[in-house]
Amino acid sequence: MSSGTEEEPPADLLLKLRAAADRLIAGTPLHSSGKLTILDLAREAQVKRWLLTHKYPITVMAKFQAEFKAAEHKSEPIQAADRKIAKLQEDLAEVRKENGRLADVVHTYAIMIEQLATDLAAVTGQRDAAIAARDATLANVTPLSRAPSLRFTDDQ
Repeated sequence: MSSGTEEEPPADLLLKLRAAADRLIAGTPLHSSGKLTILDLAREAQVKRWLLTHKYPITVMAKFQAEFKAAEHKSEPIQAADRKIAKLQEDLAEVRKENGRLADVVHTYAIMIEQLATDLAAVTGQRDAAIAARDATLANVTPLSRAPSLRFTDDQ
């Protein structure tokens, strides 16, 4: 490009690029990820990127960049990825909502467990005090000896 003008690209290159661009726009790439970029256009056409970016930047690259921009159309792989992202974002919102609900339930259970533990400690203390009082009372009781049993016989 020393003269400042670009030479005309070969017809077979233009045909490859046209077919590749059509596949990218249709969302049916064969050799690339399907993005509407010059890099994927070169991959899809199976040509060197420098042909577009350096050898024919005005005649070829600018034309396809404008076409991709004007298409304002996302290729099918990109649309599929966008749908998957939207679905994942919905799922994430649902999971976060459920997580919040479960956190509330766990907090409620924690309060209930704390209250039950306090009640258990109080009741256990009362029980232990009652047992100690019983044992103290029983320690002061003198056991009675057994009285001889009176047997009745038929003679009497």
